Amino acid sequence: MVDILKVSGLSVETAKGERLLRDVSFALAPGERCGLIGASGCGKSLTAAALCGLLRPPLSVTGGTATLEGVELFSLSPKMWRKQRRGAIFQTFQSPGTALTPTLRLGPQLTEAARISGADPRRVVPEALKIVGLPADTVRQFPYQLSGGMKQRSLIAMALILRPRVLIADEPTTGLDILTERDILRALDAMIEATGAALLFISHDLRAVRAIAPRTLVMAAGAIVEDCATDALENASHPAAQRLGQAAAELEAPC
Repeated sequence: MVDILKVSGLSVETAKGERLLRDVSFALAPGERCGLIGASGCGKSLTAAALCGLLRPPLSVTGGTATLEGVELFSLSPKMWRKQRRGAIFQTFQSPGTALTPTLRLGPQLTEAARISGADPRRVVPEALKIVGLPADTVRQFPYQLSGGMKQRSLIAMALILRPRVLIADEPTTGLDILTERDILRALDAMIEATGAALLFISHDLRAVRAIAPRTLVMAAGAIVEDCATDALENASHPAAQRLGQAAAELEAPC
């Protein structure tokens, strides 16, 4: 199977030359579900930002390539980046409210996503809300009226409408109770099943990663140090991966 996303040698540095990501390389196949874990500050969210063209000065990509369906992402203009984020690659954020327009009800925001995708909003908006488990009248609410879990599912509904080829979910269950976490994972699962998108699931919670991603990348100090089956972390070759797997097994809690 041909990879839909191939990242090779990705490096990110500050304006002063401090290297934050070093030679990050991995690939995702269509429909594949892959976790990305590691200690806080190791570069997980920075990797997501680079792949979505969301780095801001003083940070910049200083090396490597990222090819999505034959398009080299790091050579894109800002206009072309926006086009890619609208249809080819989509990111949900740990703080989902930052990705929703606070002064607009949810309905118009999902309708705009339908317009971008060329779909009929009267059909796809109610369908997407149903798939992610949100009530139909959520369209009449402003983002501030939604809980954190509802905001996350609203973004997943938007992804369902846009039908990206790659979805990056950055810490979507952090700070949520276990019932809401279950709802988020179910919504992500439904979105992947409906669209066939590849999923890069970034999380500190190995329980959540195990629930949705059979493969896991482990990051340490800005580099990918392990690529293995999620259930095999305790027996991985790199000490950082072993520690994460062992700690999660001992505590049965977020690692």
